[in-house]
Amino acid sequence: MLESTTRRDVVPFGSAFPSPLLFPLQRLAKTMAATVQKLDPWNSVDDLTPGNASLRRQIALRYLADGLTVQADEIVVTNGALEALNLCLMAVTRPGDAVVIESPTFYAALQALERCGLSAIEVPTHPREGIELGALEQALQRHRPKACWLMTNFQNPLGSLMLMPRSRRWWNCSRGTRCR
Repeated sequence: MLESTTRRDVVPFGSAFPSPLLFPLQRLAKTMAATVQKLDPWNSVDDLTPGNASLRRQIALRYLADGLTVQADEIVVTNGALEALNLCLMAVTRPGDAVVIESPTFYAALQALERCGLSAIEVPTHPREGIELGALEQALQRHRPKACWLMTNFQNPLGSLMLMPRSRRWWNCSRGTRCR
């Protein structure tokens, strides 16, 4: 999949990478030339993990506006969702552990499981309604996985959307209560 993004004769519709011909490189070069001279060299390392302190404070305030108290020092800013998911996997699993995934699933999920030495437990996914809750319940009871890598909204690659009533049942299922 990733290799196809480098081919000039292919339009990789299954990839998240747009054509580099769409990048505004001339405008970017002009902006960088005007600003990079003013850049403090330490700015390039100041905001490494866990991320920019000001951004983490703003995220904590956003959570507070939604009624959740989260301390800024509990927030980790990542270089995208995939890095966040990989960090989560590493935090809760060990090599040999089982992880529930949807079938079909996002190809990078399989790569992450393989890299971490984890076993995939596939659960069928409906193209419109999302993961099959009965099959998920059986997988959770039978395999006792350490994690679940699921996309309930706009699942990749199918694009399914789990509507609220099913989403509530999924939430109950993930907490160990009955899925139905």
